Amino acid sequence: MKTAASSIPEIHFNNPRLAHVGVEAMTLQELRQRASASMLAAPQRVDFHHLLFVQEGRSRHMVDFVEHPLQPGSMLLVRAGQVQQWHLTDELQGQLTLISAEALVSATSTPAVDKELLALDQWPSVSTPDQDLFIEATADSRRLRADIDRFEGSLIDAAIIRHEVLILLLRLARVLRGEVGTPERAQEGKMYRLFCQELEVSFKTRPSVLDLAQRIGFSESTLSRACVATTGRTAKEMIDQRIALEAKRLLVHSKATIAEIGHGLGFTEPTNFVKFFRRVALTTPVAFRTGHRP
Repeated sequence: MKTAASSIPEIHFNNPRLAHVGVEAMTLQELRQRASASMLAAPQRVDFHHLLFVQEGRSRHMVDFVEHPLQPGSMLLVRAGQVQQWHLTDELQGQLTLISAEALVSATSTPAVDKELLALDQWPSVSTPDQDLFIEATADSRRLRADIDRFEGSLIDAAIIRHEVLILLLRLARVLRGEVGTPERAQEGKMYRLFCQELEVSFKTRPSVLDLAQRIGFSESTLSRACVATTGRTAKEMIDQRIALEAKRLLVHSKATIAEIGHGLGFTEPTNFVKFFRRVALTTPVAFRTGHRP
């Protein structure tokens, strides 16, 4: 049976030549040539990271219902699992790198690097790095592109490409991720990332703060303090916001009824889902769906 979530088109990393590398680089002009305008204009859930450096032109990009302006010098990060919508104008030019989560693991031999060192969840969707960093990062991107173009399948070349991606991301993370600061702050950041990882797996079951705290091995109060220190929001607010975000995605990008969406997110009664959505999103599901559809 087709579920509500399956109504959102899911885009997977798909390049047979680079399947074992998990990294692809292209210009926006090449993207326009490879994908139809209708496909690019439609909302899509991606299962790999997008890193874009805008070099010419102006446009906007939608990431999880937030519209971000793009201009020369902008850097866009769309993380795996997010829903994006392109608004590609002919004048917009830039360098785009597609990165699977597996590529980051292969580059370090430890899955923790994405959460611990890069902390991609702390990066803004769009930022404007200073000129020196932007120049350095785009130079890294061009070098990466050249090595990808020369790639013929050797394990050494695959490792070089993955390590180049990691170097590029770490260079950016040094500026874009939250400051680590004291050991206490570092521990809070680690706890927060473990919480986010567990929440992403289980949010459709509407877990409690206690449920998630026990799964990652911390007390409920300690977890909430870590969330507040990292984001300014409590763990309960984070859980509610994640469930509401998925509800928004499904309301706009699927044909599922409100009752079906609520049931898929762990609400046994549609009225309870409506009350929850109104409390968190400050509007009703019907009003949100109407306001975000053409």
